[in-house]
Amino acid sequence: MIRIHTLLLLIIALGVSASAEARSLHCNGRLVHVGDPIYQVGRACPEPFWREHYEVPQYRDRDGRPIGWERIEIWTLNFGQNRLMRRLVFSNGRLARTETLGYGVRFRPGSRRCSFHELENAGHTLAEIYARCGEPDHRYDLSPPGPYSYAGPYASGERRERWTYDFGPRHHARELEFINGRLQRIETLRR
Repeated sequence: MIRIHTLLLLIIALGVSASAEARSLHCNGRLVHVGDPIYQVGRACPEPFWREHYEVPQYRDRDGRPIGWERIEIWTLNFGQNRLMRRLVFSNGRLARTETLGYGVRFRPGSRRCSFHELENAGHTLAEIYARCGEPDHRYDLSPPGPYSYAGPYASGERRERWTYDFGPRHHARELEFINGRLQRIETLRR
């Protein structure tokens, strides 16, 4: 009975520890927590190699029209090839959550061009693909108009982008579609 009790306590302690880890991040020997202001996180953590920002509706009225806007800013940090990249999501200037991405890169993110084979496994976010494959040859913003214009009663607020990488005359180009910064599909384009 004591063994089961000890095992149960150990499982609970590990769960609490994992939850606390998800709500905090070590940056250059400093600990930042969910709820910290953006300037404090900026002083503790290395410069992000990727930043995104947009507004989302805080609420919607019964007709689906947005009421109030929440400012979202996303930073992606690269800690090198032996550590995982981290995505920091801020809401109205405060750290809202941290997300763990794939392993970082040994070179300066965005400084190198990947092959069409590497593109298939480059990651699932705008930042990961940029880090491993650099700037796309073409970038299209397909998002609805900004928050201060009226795009219809049920405007989704989704951010949509398409990136195209051209791999030269011997290979087909690839088009990537992202929704809210996450990869949805990769399509091979005909010449």
